[in-house]
Amino acid sequence: MNFLDHVLLGVRDLDAAADRFRREWGLGTVPGGSPVPGVANAVVPLAPPVYLELVTATDADASEAAARLAALTAAGDRLFTWAIEPDDLDALATGLAVEPLSGGGDTGRWRSLGEVEQGRPFFIEYDIARADRVEGWQRAYAKAAHDCAPGRVTYLEVGGDESEMRHWVGEVDVPLRVVGGEPRLVAAGIATARGEILLR
Repeated sequence: MNFLDHVLLGVRDLDAAADRFRREWGLGTVPGGSPVPGVANAVVPLAPPVYLELVTATDADASEAAARLAALTAAGDRLFTWAIEPDDLDALATGLAVEPLSGGGDTGRWRSLGEVEQGRPFFIEYDIARADRVEGWQRAYAKAAHDCAPGRVTYLEVGGDESEMRHWVGEVDVPLRVVGGEPRLVAAGIATARGEILLR
C-alpha cells in the first residue's frame, strides 16, 4: 500500500495564504523553510504525518521547480500537486523505469521519484520511517493551534486518463476521483470538526 504524504498548494504570498487559511477555515500553519532553491514553504499539519504544504516561488530563476511554480501561481493560488510515500521506492523505481533523486532542505533528507509538477504526483521516501515521524508531526499539529481540528484527507479529485493515473500511483490509501480532462490535481477534501473543507 502506498500512502498519501502531502498535498501541495501553490501560493503567491505565504503570509497572506496562512492568514486566509486561518480566517476561512480555522487552519493554522507552522513555519517551513526552503525545500528546493527558489522555493519557500509553510506547513498545515493534518492527521499525522500527513500535511498540506503551502509553497511559493521566491526566485523563479533558481531552479526548474521554482520556475514551474511561478508560472502556476501567476494567476493566483491553486492546488499544485501531491506526494505519495511508497512501500518500496527502489522497487517502484525499477517498475516505472525512473531513477530516484536525492534531496534535502531545512528539515531533513529524502529521495524522490518523478517530477514535482502538476500533471501527476511524485513519490517521496524520507530518512526517517513513517511511524517514527508521527510524534514530530503531533507536536507540529499542536503548534499550529488549529481552530477546526483537521483530520485526514478524505479524497483527491484528479484530472487526466484514469488508466495512466492508476498505473502511476498504484494502490494508495486515499480515495481518488479521476475526472478526465487536463492532468492535474483538481480538488482535495479535508475532514475537520466543523465539516469537510474543499480545496480547489
